[in-house]
Amino acid sequence: MSWFFIALWAPFLLACANHNDKFLLSRYLKQKSIGSIVIFSSLFSGVAITIVSFIQPDVYEISFVQGTALVATGISSVCAAVCYLYALDLDEASFVTPFYQTVPIFAYFLGYFILSETIALAQVLGSLAIIVGALALSFEFGRRGMRLKRNVVVLMLGASFLSAVNGVVFKLIAVDKGFWVSLFWGFVGQTVTGLTFLVSVPSFRRDFLDLFKQSRVLAVALIALSKILFSVSEAVTLYATLLAPVALVLLVNSFQPLFVFAFGIVLTLFFPRVAEESLTRMKMLQKGLGTCLMLVGGYLISR
Repeated sequence: MSWFFIALWAPFLLACANHNDKFLLSRYLKQKSIGSIVIFSSLFSGVAITIVSFIQPDVYEISFVQGTALVATGISSVCAAVCYLYALDLDEASFVTPFYQTVPIFAYFLGYFILSETIALAQVLGSLAIIVGALALSFEFGRRGMRLKRNVVVLMLGASFLSAVNGVVFKLIAVDKGFWVSLFWGFVGQTVTGLTFLVSVPSFRRDFLDLFKQSRVLAVALIALSKILFSVSEAVTLYATLLAPVALVLLVNSFQPLFVFAFGIVLTLFFPRVAEESLTRMKMLQKGLGTCLMLVGGYLISR
């Protein structure tokens, strides 16, 4: 199977998580910070640690420097998630997710200088088409022009940069030590970060404990679902980076707004209480143009 179609599973799963997170924040955690989500999902990585160590028993055969670097990738992925969740709490998923299109830009420069990776001209053109298409799918225009929230921009640029660093460092070490070993230590970093937040951030700890005191069973289940979706998506993306340049693999995540919009249409038509997407003629024309550009771009980079 082409690396492109493997990587395409990641934005599909992320789009599912986006709608799940927005539903969670709007219905069950309206007056709470994102601390309960961050701590629960980070500690949930402990389950992944057990699974990976069962699949690959020799996960401890790694140098201190490499292990530390991989743990740092786990920490950075949690910090990226914190930025994303705060941004999602400020605005809609369809507005927040387009800023992830800056991830492959950061990854291109990091991959060029750290991994000596380059991409062909056709792939550059395809990358531009995907980015423009993703932006066309996502930004909203009105009487006052394109709306832009500075806090959302800063948070999402931070999340994008950390995601790019995560992908590049993972590949740098995974090429030598293997996929499962590298994934294991990334999950260790996530778990350590969750424990650190639980101990040292009172507001996060309070929200996390309240989640269980109030017997929010459905909220806990939704958080667990998001964590599973994100973890599998991350694993798919990191695996794909071993098959193609990091910038191109992370670029495939640009299809996330397309899936977000598609799911939004389905939810609007059949489950309007869960999500609601604008289906005006102008909006559909905008989305149709963006979709065509992304499909052309996907064809170019997968050749």
